[in-house]
Amino acid sequence: MDLIKGAMSVKIPRRSSRLHRRDTLQRDRSGLETLLSKYSLGYFDLLPVELRFNIMSFLGIEELSMMTICSKAMRNLVEVYRLTRCSGPHYLSHTDVHGHLSVEQQSAALTKYYRIGLLMKRSTCLFATKDRLKIINDFLTRISCCNTKSCIDQSECVALLCFGKFLHTIIAGWDDTECLRTFDAICQHAFIQKQIERVMASKPGTYADLEMSVRYFFRRVFLDLCTTVNDKAFWLSRILKPWPIVFQARLLFIIYTGNLSAGKIHWQEMSESSPVNAHQSLQLYGHLSSALQVLHQRISEWCSDEIICIIDEMTSLPEEWLVENVSGLLLSCGESIATKMLVSKVINGRYSEITAIIASLCLVCVKHNHGLNLITPMMECMLKVIDNARDRYLLLCRISNTFRELIIDTHEFAESEDANETEFYYYLSAFTEFSKEMSTLAFKDILGI
Repeated sequence: MDLIKGAMSVKIPRRSSRLHRRDTLQRDRSGLETLLSKYSLGYFDLLPVELRFNIMSFLGIEELSMMTICSKAMRNLVEVYRLTRCSGPHYLSHTDVHGHLSVEQQSAALTKYYRIGLLMKRSTCLFATKDRLKIINDFLTRISCCNTKSCIDQSECVALLCFGKFLHTIIAGWDDTECLRTFDAICQHAFIQKQIERVMASKPGTYADLEMSVRYFFRRVFLDLCTTVNDKAFWLSRILKPWPIVFQARLLFIIYTGNLSAGKIHWQEMSESSPVNAHQSLQLYGHLSSALQVLHQRISEWCSDEIICIIDEMTSLPEEWLVENVSGLLLSCGESIATKMLVSKVINGRYSEITAIIASLCLVCVKHNHGLNLITPMMECMLKVIDNARDRYLLLCRISNTFRELIIDTHEFAESEDANETEFYYYLSAFTEFSKEMSTLAFKDILGI
């Protein structure tokens, strides 16, 4: 027994090599974790900077964008990579968007600039607004058409549209005060204010190319990419509000008129001819009437009188519009704006204008296959604001007399026999439909309608 005890006391205990390796690995890992706790990027910080950037070059814009919201240190690394590397998916040469692009290429370019905007938005989320505006203005300088020889035809160039996509992505969620600062900074940087002043100080059409530049700038950077009515109303108000009513009307016409010829605004057409069908009418007035409706809904900044004044001034540029064109615009603007416009003319005693517009409204409805349903509520509103019963009766008589004069003039002074028959038919049909509507209005109680 004593021999056994003595032998066991000197025997080396058996130990597994696997357990030995585990203990060693745990000690190494503990030391590595202590070391890594000193670095903000963990294992990624152990790599040389060039190797880190080499790894990041295999990532797409979306992956880089997601990395910026992981941590402040990762965001800083991505920002340094973006600023110092002139290759990779994040890099934009800006020359590719100045030439003629197909629809697919334009869509791809807009998608890329949206992703770049999202990357910039996330990587600069902690920057002050003024620092973000510096980045935006620098981006505008590099993409601007005047700073490159690649832009041959500005009407087909999508560079400003790409910048607009980039801009709207960055400022999404900003409050109105920051957006106003952004608008002022961009307009000042692009010298757009001076361009507008030069255009407004001259007769319409004098600086045709400058007018189109103003149109492209505001449409592509601020307006065309708006996703909501409120956004469009905000930017449109920022564009128009600094100017007097006369300039507001002219500027709105420059931005939204569909009256273009050879890439320039055809100012005289509104005073010389009118659309022959509903499709041409939509092309001519569609965007313009939509903008007026947007402003009309912005009650906090625009009142009805201002909208009416803008329409009044616009329909006098550069000369008085044909009454049929005025009626076409009002019809496109909708019942609310058209009724307020006519009621305003009644209050101001402009009966000759009212009768001509009513007759032309009926004519446009007949030509474009619209019903005269809008005419009845307009007539009711106009008659209600006239206190004297005799004046109400005289207004109806004047409208009938206007129809008679138009029908006679069409019969006597038509340039060709075919045009004579067509116009004569339209005016006669318009008067007939108007008479039906007025008869219904007069006897609606008896008819039970």
